[in-house]
Amino acid sequence: MNKSVIIAITSALFIAGCSTQSEKTPAMSSDNINPICNVDNNMAGGWVTSTVTPEAKEAVEHVLSMMNTSAKLKQIVDVKTQVVNGINYAIDFELDDGQVWNTRVYRSLKGQYQMTQPAQQGSMTQDCQ
Repeated sequence: MNKSVIIAITSALFIAGCSTQSEKTPAMSSDNINPICNVDNNMAGGWVTSTVTPEAKEAVEHVLSMMNTSAKLKQIVDVKTQVVNGINYAIDFELDDGQVWNTRVYRSLKGQYQMTQPAQQGSMTQDCQ
């Protein structure tokens, strides 16, 4: 009889524990998260703020060669890098007409550049909170 009572009580507690509802925060869609907003968190493989290097300048020149614009590069405003099997660059740049654009470029270990996100007007961090 003692075993039956203990099993019944344990079962009731288990069921009661499973049925309690707790408030859950809605999960954010990964589509809405800009990884550039989470910079310098010391996570291996994460994005870090970088300086304007000759390689970053070359990445922007690669992008400008693919853009349909006669404007020239005025300055590189911001650079973030991510070490992968090569380097990803997230770059804000300003053209001589005053427009700010952002893009992402991958540089392979062999030094070849590939635009991975087409240039868009505005800063890459404009939607960060």
